[in-house]
Amino acid sequence: MELIVGMIANGLMVVVNCLEWIRSRNLSYCDMILTSLGISRFFLQCMIIINSAVYQMFSEDNAFLALMGTINFVSNFVNTLSLWFATWLSVFYCAKIANFSQPLFFWLKCKILGLMPQLLMGTLLVSFVTSLPSVNSVNRKYINNSVTYLSGNTTGEWTYYANFSSGLFVLYMLSHSFPFIIFIVSSALLIMSLWRHTKRMEKNTGRCRDTVTQVHVRAIQGQLSFIFFHITYFVAQVILFTGLFSNSLSNAMWCIAIMVAYPAGHSVILVLSNPKLKKVAMRALHCARCRLRDEVS
Repeated sequence: MELIVGMIANGLMVVVNCLEWIRSRNLSYCDMILTSLGISRFFLQCMIIINSAVYQMFSEDNAFLALMGTINFVSNFVNTLSLWFATWLSVFYCAKIANFSQPLFFWLKCKILGLMPQLLMGTLLVSFVTSLPSVNSVNRKYINNSVTYLSGNTTGEWTYYANFSSGLFVLYMLSHSFPFIIFIVSSALLIMSLWRHTKRMEKNTGRCRDTVTQVHVRAIQGQLSFIFFHITYFVAQVILFTGLFSNSLSNAMWCIAIMVAYPAGHSVILVLSNPKLKKVAMRALHCARCRLRDEVS
């Protein structure tokens, strides 16, 4: 169910924005980021299922060494890409909605909004480079546990294991920590801007709710949900692929369920907080409900 809901939400973001681009030959920066995020999240969900399934049926075969290296690289690439796109969405909300009088903030705001297409393209290169070392994250080790025969011949076997070395772990943490820190900073600035705007509204008009406040609140809801989903996703990923607690099937299934909830849950909240996407989603849900009612009757 998580997989289906996530694919519908991410597919909705991609299809609606692509149709608008075909119709008007123009796409806003926000829609551009949402489309990129939807595509990366769609493939991230697919790779979570593929990666987890292959790890569960891992066999001591030479073909699996290359296969697991490729799967780890693609998984890490779309994972990093999704994180960066979510970060740029947070930065865009901060630059577009937050209001500060400092000249430095105004200069950064103009620069970031003007360079958004270049930042999205640069994210592809950064994610590709930082994900390359994960190709060698699976190694094999020779174990000599055989019996020596009278002829003097001995036999041994190769075993395969995940290479979570300190260097790979540090690189993984850096590639994910840097965009996450940017996300936290932009979210904090957005919350600070909302607090200042609310105080100003209460002082001038005695009210604390207006259109600007509602825009702030919708953006912050998406930011806070991302922080929650991403932290739980990261913890579940570490537990699953390091076997921190145990390698039982039940623990693996719980970890997979938590990981799939990250690209699904956050995308659903983004759809519901975007008026255009929410309108299309409600219309599609109404049509599906009417069609189901007709088939039942």
